[in-house]
Amino acid sequence: MSETKGFREPVPVRNKDIPLLSRVLYTMQDVSCTEQKRMWLQDRLWNMTQKLTGMPGGHGVPQGLDAPLADIGEIEEQYRAELPGLCMELKEAEDILNAIPVREMKTFVTMKYVLGMTRKEIMTRLNMRRRMYDGLCACIEEAQDMAHVQWPERYILRT
Repeated sequence: MSETKGFREPVPVRNKDIPLLSRVLYTMQDVSCTEQKRMWLQDRLWNMTQKLTGMPGGHGVPQGLDAPLADIGEIEEQYRAELPGLCMELKEAEDILNAIPVREMKTFVTMKYVLGMTRKEIMTRLNMRRRMYDGLCACIEEAQDMAHVQWPERYILRT
């Protein structure tokens, strides 16, 4: 822990879906930041006034509206290049979550691995004891993937 001072050590898990689910929030933030930057540049471009010293010209040097248009063009190209990969990653995460058959498990997995909530927050919101929380984490982390997790049922109907 000497090099990662102040950070927790990585948790070794067998479940191959956990790293993908833990990146969802960051992926969504990347998309949101890029869109906000693009909108800000477009707004800046449209709100420019007569304070511009020159109009776009073919002198080889960006002047007037050339520089903001080039900025927007660069961001849109970068956004178009990244978007398919980001969408695929989000779609994979959505498919993983939608494939979880038990609603309670889906809620637990979303809170822990997608939203990154703390143990205390999850236990409070889901009315869990520590033993139940630790058992669920162990079940999820030791499974091959989310489709193979054996969710322990709390109640079984008598027949």
